[in-house]
Amino acid sequence: MKMKVVLIIFALIVSMQVVTASDIGVGVSPGNMSYRLAPGSSEEQPLYVINTGTETATYNLFVDESAYDSWFAFSVSSFELRPGENKEVKVTLSVPASAEEDMDCKIKIPCTVPGGEVGTGIIIPVHIELLSSVSSSGKSSSGSSSSGGGASPESSSNVEVKELSQQYVASGNKVRFSFTQNATCVKYVEFDAKKSLGKTTTVVEMLKGRSTLTSSIPDGEVYRYLNIWVGNDGIATPENIENAVIGFMVNKTWVYENDIDISSISLNCYDGEKWEPLSVKQVGEDEGFLCLEAETVRFSHFAITGKKTDETGMDLGLVPITKAGEKLKDTAENLESNAVKNFEEKSPVVLSKIESYKQILRELFLDLIQFVQGKV
Repeated sequence: MKMKVVLIIFALIVSMQVVTASDIGVGVSPGNMSYRLAPGSSEEQPLYVINTGTETATYNLFVDESAYDSWFAFSVSSFELRPGENKEVKVTLSVPASAEEDMDCKIKIPCTVPGGEVGTGIIIPVHIELLSSVSSSGKSSSGSSSSGGGASPESSSNVEVKELSQQYVASGNKVRFSFTQNATCVKYVEFDAKKSLGKTTTVVEMLKGRSTLTSSIPDGEVYRYLNIWVGNDGIATPENIENAVIGFMVNKTWVYENDIDISSISLNCYDGEKWEPLSVKQVGEDEGFLCLEAETVRFSHFAITGKKTDETGMDLGLVPITKAGEKLKDTAENLESNAVKNFEEKSPVVLSKIESYKQILRELFLDLIQFVQGKV
């Protein structure tokens, strides 16, 4: 009997570990890193760690090769993330003056559920190219990878906030990148995959102002400027994806305070030369926001705009109050006039019929009296 109890307890423990392992996950952007530095110099690059699982997990960062451990510094090396959350880690590489040749190493990021022993992890390859002098060093860039999300060309000083989402892109599947932290006004990016792209990261950047990489201002009142990057450069093309849509929200307060015609709200995409308005439809709303969806053929710089009602000649689907009052007044006056006219035209006939009815009733009443008296 004791043996059976022990076996049952052991089976429960094993099953609990299996469930825990399947509920945790880790994603990163970029998928690998590359530095081009001269000996004695240093450079900082951002690395985003994403909780792709369904449980809150603890993440740790360290360099796999102890020989290069002192070369790297992390802004944070241990932290917790809730499901769908991401953390920016600044990775600073300082190349010793004595370094003589290019090197390769790895950054490891294991993750575990707090209090648990079962975990998973990811390895990020790092390539270090040594230059002959500091003056000849170029800008470092993140190398391509199936899990990549290429480095943004936007100046970091113009980025108010960003949010990442990571999914595995397989040919023939509909893929949705959901942004659950509500850090930006974008709720999701969705498309049909024509080719397998592997683990792919989508980044949404909400900007403080118009990107300096665009040469003009879009028409209308601007609600928000955005950048949306899917995977590495050249991945999100018509050859690889189709039926791409972007789900976004617009605050109703902005709409009402700026007298915006809801039907004019648009998501504009910058095609490299000009702003191009996309096809937009409203898919829902709540107490504070309108929920809209736009079709797009590219991911680049975006601007959410709207036009004032006096510019479109339209409104939110209602007749302006002043015009509605005038129409109501006219309708009431017409009804009153027609009623009076009809009564005046038909009143003689009506009155004569009433008199005839009264006479008939009078005669019937007299006949009834005579009948009753005869019975008595």
